[in-house]
Amino acid sequence: IRPSMFRPSRNIVLGVCGVGIPASIQNLLNVTGMTVLNNFTSAFGSDAVAAMGISQKVNMVPLQIALGFSQGIMPLISYNYASGNVKRMKQTLFFTARLALSFMVLVTAGYFLGSGTLTRMFMKNEAIVAYGTRFLRGMCLALPFLCTDFLAVGVFQACGLGRKALVFALLRKIVLEIPALYLLNMLWPLYGLAYAQTLAEVVLAIAAVAVLYRLFRSLELRQRETA
Repeated sequence: IRPSMFRPSRNIVLGVCGVGIPASIQNLLNVTGMTVLNNFTSAFGSDAVAAMGISQKVNMVPLQIALGFSQGIMPLISYNYASGNVKRMKQTLFFTARLALSFMVLVTAGYFLGSGTLTRMFMKNEAIVAYGTRFLRGMCLALPFLCTDFLAVGVFQACGLGRKALVFALLRKIVLEIPALYLLNMLWPLYGLAYAQTLAEVVLAIAAVAVLYRLFRSLELRQRETA
């Protein structure tokens, strides 16, 4: 053990910041998006605000599970990326994607069919239940697409591709979701707000699959060239 080696180097600092800063910005933008959503909802009264809060909290449970999947595979992805084992990287990602997406589809179906019951578990007020039922049905549709997006960002962070993770964080809230809140609230007042995240995540999931395909293709080509 050499105590003199316990000091930050330029590469280590840049590597940590390259992954950590996009992740922190993503969390900050999530709070910003929720603030904008609640401000729009407040114009429709306290019942709508209460129902939106309940729907967000209920929807947060599978969302955190999806985030756990994406963070759980990061060590496996990063170890195999560093060793050049592209095949095992893909196996890890595809296994996790099949497991996570199957779970999210089941949760989405359960939430969509049982949205009224789930809302009523928190508040017995029928006006809030009516709002919450429609809000949760709109929000839960985003879960499978959001899971795909989270897995892609997890791969980017594991490979040290902080710039791609940052681009996806900015796209999710600044470019897609917040403008969608304005647009959908104009076209479909109040109830359109619940579908803004779904709209944004559909676009991001398509982009995530395309970027992941290009990433693995480039890694495989590089591996063939060095073989």
